[in-house]
Amino acid sequence: MPGQRQTLDSLDDAQRAVVEALEGPVVIYAGAGSGKTRAITHRIAHGCNSKIYDPQKVLAVTFTTRAADEMSLRLSALGIRNVATRTFHSAALRQLKYFWPKAIGGEIPKVIENKFKVLAAALEKTSLATSKNSIREYLSVIESAKTNRLDTDSLTNPDHASAYQAYIDFTDKNNLIDFEDVLLLLVAILEDGEDFVDEVHQNYEWLTVDEYQDVNPLQQRLLELWLGENRNICVVGDSAQTIYTFAGASSKPLENFLKKYDDASVFRLNRNYRSSPEIIDYANKLLAQMPSSNASVGSLMPTKPNGANVEVLPFVSDTAEADWIAQSIVDLLQSGQKETDIVVLARINSQLELIAAALEERGVDYWLQTGERYNLKSRLEPKITLATIHATKGLEWENVFIMGVSDGYLPYVQADSDEEIAEELRLFYVAVTRAKEKLFITWSRSRENGSRDRIKSRFITRIDSELSATANDETVFAPSKERQNYKKELMRCVICDKALVSGTEIILQRCKSCPSSTPSEYLQAAIEWRTTQGLMEAIPEFLVLSNASLEAFVDALYAAKTEEDCILIPGVGVEKCARYFDDLSTVLAAVKPSDPKLIDLKP
Repeated sequence: MPGQRQTLDSLDDAQRAVVEALEGPVVIYAGAGSGKTRAITHRIAHGCNSKIYDPQKVLAVTFTTRAADEMSLRLSALGIRNVATRTFHSAALRQLKYFWPKAIGGEIPKVIENKFKVLAAALEKTSLATSKNSIREYLSVIESAKTNRLDTDSLTNPDHASAYQAYIDFTDKNNLIDFEDVLLLLVAILEDGEDFVDEVHQNYEWLTVDEYQDVNPLQQRLLELWLGENRNICVVGDSAQTIYTFAGASSKPLENFLKKYDDASVFRLNRNYRSSPEIIDYANKLLAQMPSSNASVGSLMPTKPNGANVEVLPFVSDTAEADWIAQSIVDLLQSGQKETDIVVLARINSQLELIAAALEERGVDYWLQTGERYNLKSRLEPKITLATIHATKGLEWENVFIMGVSDGYLPYVQADSDEEIAEELRLFYVAVTRAKEKLFITWSRSRENGSRDRIKSRFITRIDSELSATANDETVFAPSKERQNYKKELMRCVICDKALVSGTEIILQRCKSCPSSTPSEYLQAAIEWRTTQGLMEAIPEFLVLSNASLEAFVDALYAAKTEEDCILIPGVGVEKCARYFDDLSTVLAAVKPSDPKLIDLKP
């Protein structure tokens, strides 16, 4: 069984100092890729092996199931079991289930898994807007209000207050609670029940909090209740990676930790074991742009040998940008890179639509990672990861493409205040530090036609241009003819036999001048079905099926093609065909075209 010696082996001096600081308040300022998970798991293991910690009285909390599972696996590898490694919500839910019968009585309400669908249902009988964007806006407001323990009267916007009240009424009526309610209810029980909070103190004597810069006021209050007068707390964080202030998170508890515990042991981990020196150099130049309050760690120190230069590439249009990224991914795959070693990052989901279509044209499978439910699959299945930057905190890839890095996206157009701009810069920093070996930063001048209506991100402009030979504004890239026409000789229109050039033409197997023989009513019904499906799955519509893939799917079903035929449609494939074939067939079978002479679609 691993012992004390193993918990200290293979650690650098700073990590070893962390591991040996076992008692009292401890704060660890840990930079990106600095081995913080190694440090805190080895610290817990060392405390248990030294008989200072009782494993069953140790609680380690973080923000994602993936991170909690990673800590548990590493502790097991060090021979330590029975340590509670949980997310805030899972730890709170376990305690709520335990205390509820004593404090409230009966069974705990059902916990909501998809708040989007619940809020959509709650708004059905109101006059409030129910578009996807509106629902997302209301959800953001509701989550922020709950994490700050605010009621509906505290909201100045009448629509926000009405949406919040409708949500409360619906969840109360149906005996539902969400994850914020779990924390709110537990806090209320512990604040009102001295016996309950004493029981918590007896069960947990050693507390470790990962990603402490992301705690919100509600989570901070829960931490205070868990601790009481106990001073055995270790917090780990990096103010430069605070990217969830929109959800109520704040780096203030991390920044003020030493004010509360003036005798705390302080450690800084800034040796980066993840990225090449070139990537670290770029990240440090972003750090230099940040306010001093974000400089808790300082500049990162590289430990790996020199690698490839960071490439900053401008393009004439979004289409050209997506085409280049997709083909570059194909080139990486052909050179021996694994799908799981490649990620494309964007500020918002809608930016990923074009790259998804470009990959579909090339027959490259991908995962969309919008939350932690995709983490495991995206690491195990041989697929490219497409993700928003927020969804990739704590993850890493060999090859990283950050697309759409222009003003309006990074920083986002809605970021107005200095603090909002600062958070956008931190978000870019997080994206850059996901890369291990190769980093490509791209942006485009326009959406479609190549006109100069966009400028590159101010964050890029502030960095010395010599970092990249391709960073010159006068160098603007468009897809090469070879890349534009990479399937031209292989794919021809099934109607007129002309060469197919665009991705849409290739998917539809016909050129844009040859119309579909499928009545428009069928496509319209399919579009409405896709909207509903997107709402049910809480994903953008294009991720259900892109426009071209949907139209090709409808054409195939109208022609009474088999499921095996539909699998071959780019962007459909085995998984989506299995998921949607029957449903879409049923929807289309019910369509009555305006021309009665047309033959109805076969069920």
